[in-house]
Amino acid sequence: MRIDKRAVLGTILSVVAVVAVVKAAPIILNTDTSLAVVSSWSMEPALHVGDLIVVARWGEIEVGDVIVYSDSLGRRLIVHRVVEVRTSSEGVVYVTKGDANPMPDVMPIPQQRVKGKVVLVVPYIGVLKLVFERLVKARTLGLYILLLKL
Repeated sequence: MRIDKRAVLGTILSVVAVVAVVKAAPIILNTDTSLAVVSSWSMEPALHVGDLIVVARWGEIEVGDVIVYSDSLGRRLIVHRVVEVRTSSEGVVYVTKGDANPMPDVMPIPQQRVKGKVVLVVPYIGVLKLVFERLVKARTLGLYILLLKL
């Protein structure tokens, strides 16, 4: 069996290129959260569950921008549209709303919790990540229930 050296080299170069892009993205995009996957329907029809979004900290955030921010506990990311920019005792805060939600979010988001704004959307490519996460959670829950029965 002969090994095609060009194919092997091409595969290695492709892997190196992907790793380089993933490692460089936070630096280029000026954020620690450069990629995220939409996991709820709150931004329909603009964003769909499974869309991969590229997030950057470029320029000022304005009304109409879609931003990514951490929840108050810092455990999960939320993707919503800015409907108002205010100045408060905490500095700049953003009033946000999911496009599919009837009302704006209750609490304004302080600038410190904002990871950046959405600059690119790749439709549905993140579905595999969501499926994998749900499978892992289901297996973990199943194992936990099994251990409880022992």
